[in-house]
Amino acid sequence: MKKLLARIGIFLLKLLGFTPFWLLYLWADLIYFVCYHVIGYRKNTVVQNLKNSFPEKTDQELKEIDHQFYRHFADLVVETIKAFQISETELRKRFRYKNPEVLNELYAQGKSVALLSGHYGNWEWTIALPKIIRHQVNVIYRPIQDETFDQYMKQVRSRLGMQMMMARISGRTMLEREKTRQLSATYYLTDQTALKDTDYWMMFLNQETAVFPGAEIMATKFKQAVVFMDIQKVRRGYYEVGFTKLFDDASTTEKYEVTKAHTKFLEEIIRSRPELWLWSHKRWKHTRPENIPLK
Repeated sequence: MKKLLARIGIFLLKLLGFTPFWLLYLWADLIYFVCYHVIGYRKNTVVQNLKNSFPEKTDQELKEIDHQFYRHFADLVVETIKAFQISETELRKRFRYKNPEVLNELYAQGKSVALLSGHYGNWEWTIALPKIIRHQVNVIYRPIQDETFDQYMKQVRSRLGMQMMMARISGRTMLEREKTRQLSATYYLTDQTALKDTDYWMMFLNQETAVFPGAEIMATKFKQAVVFMDIQKVRRGYYEVGFTKLFDDASTTEKYEVTKAHTKFLEEIIRSRPELWLWSHKRWKHTRPENIPLK
């Protein structure tokens, strides 16, 4: 029964994907109203995260960010649904890459890339990136618990050429591809909640935060360049993406230098436009053990 319900849900999502944008955003307005004004979806989490991250802001300023976040979150929900059916042409019009030459120059130099970002802007619409740059684009992901929905999301994310790599076997997969000399851009969302036993803690958004250095470990092992992908919302339904090279070769850096740099870079982006980050995510689940110092 559970599998049947999942298949019905996916079928409905695919149908909704054919909905024109003007109608999708009417639904987004409804989703915003229900989430913000009726059920208060994860409202306590959002409010507490904002208070802890911006103690210098007034209650009115925090309320405005809160309000803007739920507006953006509702848009993100319908845009994710649209991702399965949106054409490459429409996607290129709405999701513009400003400086792909940053990555293409690295390709010309024979360098693979660790491509880093966070749950900011609209990460689901990066699916056309393989059509923009010359690298093979890989995405590190953690499987969704429901296998049927997991397969659906993999289809959505890979339909324009992205290759999905499960986090627990990504190192082995990357090693196999390195042996074929295939140049790749491996995409990491670096702001996910780290495991309890992570030994790297730093201040992030005014809070002691465990940061998993997985991207740095892989980039160092394979001597990759490190590039941050900043996804900014221009207006409703339109985004611009900018690439910033942080390091030419991660293997030449000090331990945790890459992790600290990309985490600080993301923090600056969030502080500039906080409403575009995923504040409903329970990012700060763990407390730093006394025997682990802040880096």
